[in-house]
Amino acid sequence: MSYIILSGLLLLVLVVVVIGTFLPRIRTETKQCILNAHVNVVFAIVTNNQEWHYRNSLDDLEIIRTQGDIEEWEETANGITIRFKTLEKRPHSFYSFEMDSKMFTGKWQATFEPMEGGGGKTLFTATEKIEYKNLFYRLVGYAFMDLNKFMTTYQEELTVRIELEKAEQ
Repeated sequence: MSYIILSGLLLLVLVVVVIGTFLPRIRTETKQCILNAHVNVVFAIVTNNQEWHYRNSLDDLEIIRTQGDIEEWEETANGITIRFKTLEKRPHSFYSFEMDSKMFTGKWQATFEPMEGGGGKTLFTATEKIEYKNLFYRLVGYAFMDLNKFMTTYQEELTVRIELEKAEQ
């Protein structure tokens, strides 16, 4: 009986490993939304890590180092900390940073485009690309990390922040 149980567990582990090897090591997700603010306002909010408290999905954000436009910071959410570093900042049009955690490395980038005839609206497009560090993290990541949900949550928080700023003016 114990031989059957042990064989079953071994087969299950083998199946999980085989499935994991076929999952892509790199995941990419792109989300777009139209924000009701000028590109300069949206860009200023997105790139200002000192004013992060509108992001309810974060427990903490600590700026580690700032040197010119390059900033390094750590974000903590649900007990998981991810380290970030600015890669490029082109005022009012492009922003990118790299990410590093125990599970993955990656890059996030966003473009900010004024909407023609949009009355001061911005087309915000963000792309997140992550690469899992090993097979185990890849399996966990695909099972429990919903990149689409994370990006949707961020864009919802950004929308609320913009609307709050407009209401205060």
